[in-house]
Amino acid sequence: MLYLPKSLTVLGGGVIASEYASIFQALGVKVTMIDRYPLPLGFMDADLTEKFVHAFQEMGGTWLGEQKVSKVEWDGLSQVVTTCEDGTIVKSSKLLCAAGREANVKDLDLATAGLVLNDHGNISVDALLQTQVPHIYAAGDVIGPPSLASASMEQGRRASCNALGVGVGPMSNMIPTGIYGIPELSSVGLTEQQASEKLGQVIIGRANFEEISRGQINGIHDGMLKIICDPKGEAILGVQIVGEGATELIHIGQMAMLSHSNVDIFVESIFNFPTLAEAYRVAALAVIGQRHALSNKF
Repeated sequence: MLYLPKSLTVLGGGVIASEYASIFQALGVKVTMIDRYPLPLGFMDADLTEKFVHAFQEMGGTWLGEQKVSKVEWDGLSQVVTTCEDGTIVKSSKLLCAAGREANVKDLDLATAGLVLNDHGNISVDALLQTQVPHIYAAGDVIGPPSLASASMEQGRRASCNALGVGVGPMSNMIPTGIYGIPELSSVGLTEQQASEKLGQVIIGRANFEEISRGQINGIHDGMLKIICDPKGEAILGVQIVGEGATELIHIGQMAMLSHSNVDIFVESIFNFPTLAEAYRVAALAVIGQRHALSNKF
C-alpha cells in the first residue's frame, strides 16, 4: 500500500484477520473487526484470545463478535459501508475480507493428471504425502490443515525424499502454531479446553509476563505463559503463550514435550536472568504447588 487508510474494517476472526487487524491498529489505523463468533481465533486457548482482544481494544481497536454481515457496499465517494443483520453499520476507508482460505488448485487441471479433490476441496495424501496417482506427491496448503509455512516446508522436504526413495522418519504431530499478531500468540499440544474435555480435571500453571523481571523491563502488560498438565500435575499436555516473543518461547515447551519430560524440568533447569523464558519456571512452580496441595504433603 502507498499509504495507510484512516480506518479499516476487517471481516473475519481467523489468523489472517487477526494479524492484519492488530498490525494496522498498532500503526494508528482505526480498525473494526467483525466476525460471527464470540472471540477471534476460536481454535486457540480462550485465555490467549481474551488477552489478544483486550490488547487490541487497548490500542483503540473495535471487536464486534457474534455479528453476521448482510451487506457490504462502496458509497461511491470515500467509504465502505458494512451492514450487519442486527442493523449495526460500520463505515471505513478500506475493507479487508479475510473470512477463510481455500486451496488454490482450480487452475491446475488436476483431472488431466488423474487427481480428484476430496470433500474439503483439497488433495488427499497418505502418510508419505503420496496422492492416489503413485508418481504424484503433494504438500502444503493444497492438502489442507495445518496449513502452516513451517509444516508445509517440512512436508515438501518429506515429499521430495519419499519421491526419490530417501528414507525419513515419521513426521511429528507436535507442531507449534504461531500467530504474528500484536501481541503474538503461540501454542503447542492441547488447550485447556481440549485437555479438560479429554481428561476431565487438569492442572494449570500460569505466569504473567508483567510479573517476570524481563516483562517489567520490556513493559509487557498482556503477556502470559500457560502450562496444561495431566490430573497428577506431572505430564505436560500443552503450552499456550501470548505476548512478546511467544513464537520463539514456544519451542522450549515443544522440546520438553517431545522428550516426554514432566513439568519439573522447568524448575530443575536454570534459565538466563532476566528473560521471558523464566515464565516457564513460574508456571511450573504453580503446577507443582497445586500437585503438593492435592497430595496433602504440606
